[in-house]
Amino acid sequence: MNYLINYLLEGSLAFGLGLIFYKSFFERLTFFQGNRALLIGIVLASLVLPLISLDFGFLSTASVATLSSSIEWVEAKVSATDQEQEGFALSWQLLVAGVYLLGVVITFLRLLLGVARTVLMIRHSSKVHYGGRTIVVNPRFIPSSFFRYIFLPALDLENEEHQQIILHESVHVDRYHSVDVMLIQLAKVLFWFNPLIYLLEQYLREIHEFQADQIVTRIYSPISYSRLLLKQLTADCGLQFMNNFNQFQTKKRIIMMNKTKSNRMLKSRFLLTVPLVVLMIGLFSCDMAGGTKKIIGTWSGNDFSFEQTEGPDMTAMMEGGKQLHMDGKLIIRENGTYQILVGPDDMNGSGVWKVEGDNLITTDAKENVTVYEIKELSDDLLKTVHAVSTETPMGTVAGTITLTYSR
Repeated sequence: MNYLINYLLEGSLAFGLGLIFYKSFFERLTFFQGNRALLIGIVLASLVLPLISLDFGFLSTASVATLSSSIEWVEAKVSATDQEQEGFALSWQLLVAGVYLLGVVITFLRLLLGVARTVLMIRHSSKVHYGGRTIVVNPRFIPSSFFRYIFLPALDLENEEHQQIILHESVHVDRYHSVDVMLIQLAKVLFWFNPLIYLLEQYLREIHEFQADQIVTRIYSPISYSRLLLKQLTADCGLQFMNNFNQFQTKKRIIMMNKTKSNRMLKSRFLLTVPLVVLMIGLFSCDMAGGTKKIIGTWSGNDFSFEQTEGPDMTAMMEGGKQLHMDGKLIIRENGTYQILVGPDDMNGSGVWKVEGDNLITTDAKENVTVYEIKELSDDLLKTVHAVSTETPMGTVAGTITLTYSR
């Protein structure tokens, strides 16, 4: 659950950072192809970077968790109140997860139903092959496109207005704008709750329309084409993944058609994407704590082994330690504290922790420091090795203990 929350939070922050960057430097420029690539890059970065973890722990030996000398040590059992609070928090997490998954299912079903509806419309409509395009004609359509198909309510190849609409929709087809739109729809399945994804979708669709309008006005008069836009004002077709001919504000499109092209020197602004990418990788993909994020959580003991290097045979004594480990849990908290529980509520130790390089270092309530070498660490497995030395009536017993945990 925590991983999902972290992913959604980091992805949402990436969307926000990318949109601020776009609006600040590129929204008013007429470099439509570059703006399109930038918006798609923001979507891909927001989806992928939070999933990547680049370990740069060797650059820093300091603990990410803040360790305060004023921590009050708790040496008694976990109180019933704490257990009730943990149960309450778990219930809220499950509720939030249920609402999120419900939204994912609804958004995904809407997408599937929209695609299915489009396929049925194509099958039950007449088709005309013209200029290497497939034009689907049905009185129920409004001018739009979907991948290689162009949708029209009627077709008159001798009509100049129809020729302008076909050219406009052909730009959407040739430049694979439907691929962009489908990518946005899939991102909306995961981030349906985030208004930023809808704003980004609006900007991307605007860029699509600006690109198509730009091509049309190279061949036809901008004045006659503007009149056509005003004439074609119509309701939305209801299919969120189709490029509609008159989908966005006509006034904004007309203004952009007549806007002076941006100075080519302004293309240098795209070099700013390099520090943006570095910043996003640093924020969302770099783990400067050498695995600190992964180690946080609740771990259950599932294997124990002792390799003796000195002293009399103490196998029986170690069996008791093995049983404690197998029945216990290690709770590593983000605030820099840890607890070791045996059974449902018996505490066997507590203190503070930090990670330095490949070592997990714990300091208990009595200021005893133990260094655990991390041999293996993944989302589901933690394996450590540490040295032990115990004085007994028969002499000093020394060796190494290997502990294995599962999350």
